[in-house]
Parts: sequence; structure tokens; C-alpha cells
Amino acid sequence: MASVLEWIKEKKQIEVYAFYEEIPIKVKIELHEIDYEKEQIVWSFDKKLEIALSQSGELYFDYNGTIYVMNVIIYNKDEMVTTFPTIAVEPKLKRKYIRVHVDEENPIYIKINDIETKAWDISEKGVGVILNNLDSFELGRDYEMFIKINGKEFKVLAELVYIKEIGKGSYKLGFKFKKVSPVLEDEIFQYILKKQKDILKKISLFRD
Repeated sequence: MASVLEWIKEKKQIEVYAFYEEIPIKVKIELHEIDYEKEQIVWSFDKKLEIALSQSGELYFDYNGTIYVMNVIIYNKDEMVTTFPTIAVEPKLKRKYIRVHVDEENPIYIKINDIETKAWDISEKGVGVILNNLDSFELGRDYEMFIKINGKEFKVLAELVYIKEIGKGSYKLGFKFKKVSPVLEDEIFQYILKKQKDILKKISLFRD
């Protein structure tokens, strides 16, 4: 921890990332003050962060190849206060593929083990779903999955790579695709591209 804080003091300005709908927003922020007693840092505030902070108060940065996260406690048009940085449990900046949340207006449907549900998020290499029952699921096991995207249905083999409890009796399951047809990969790419364009348009309007 001490080495990260010393690095911040020396740099005086660092590059951080916030995420809106899983799309990264990159800005540079300037150090104003480090409060060691309260374990808080005061920074300059960039308006570009505002839309991301409406969803999540997390800011990420890279220090010596390790991803750190700070939580924004409060902000105004001039300054923001964050917690001291800690190592990020989920290092978003190191993801190889962009993941986006699935729109209610343009849902992606998943069928697995006779359970039909909507996808929570998706990338070219995997998909996340929210379920209330884990009885028929085992971490590390491969599952045959049917995906309905852009009005077309595909069959794919996927490995269950993580299970995370997100509420009482509610779990997020992450599946990694093992074999994906070029056609399905292209459909996912087009879905993500459209989602990115919609988000970037929203961010642009918000900045104005």
C-alpha cells in the first residue's frame, strides 16, 4: 500500500478508468491531498466520469502491472474523494474481450439444462446469466447451451468458470465458450458493436 501511495504522490496525476455498461471511460485526475488518518484521497474531478459514477463508484488504475481500484465516496464539479486503493478482485482492465450488459429492449435468450433465461452480459468468448437455483450446475463442467441472438438460435458448448452469489438465493454464473461457430461469433460481435455505439452516443450527450 505504501509504495502505491508514494507513487501517486510522486506522479501527482494518474490515468484512471471508470466503466459505464462495461465500456471503459479513461481520464487523467490530479492529486489534491492524501488524508492518511481517514485513509482517503482528494482528487480533481472530470465531468466525463459522472455518467459512469451513476452506475458504479469504482475507479481502476494500473500500477506495476497490478490493477488497483478506488471507491468514490463523494464528488462535486471540482473535486472528488476516494478511498485508498486496493488490489482489484476483478481486474477489468486486463480483459481480452469487451463484455456488455444485455439490453431489455434487445434481449439474448439462453437455454441450458432445460432452464430458459435471459443473458445478463456477453462477450465474444462467454456469457453471464443470473439464476436462483444451482442444483444442476457444477463449476468446471461443460454444458450444451442454446443461444438466441438477433432472432437466430445457435448451439454452443460452454464451460461453467465461475459462480458468484449476488443476493440471497441469487447467483451469477459465468460460462466460457469452448466451441463457437464463426456465424455465432459474428452475431455476438455485431451485437456488442451496436451496444458500444449506443453507449458512446449516450456518453457524448451526457458530456454536453
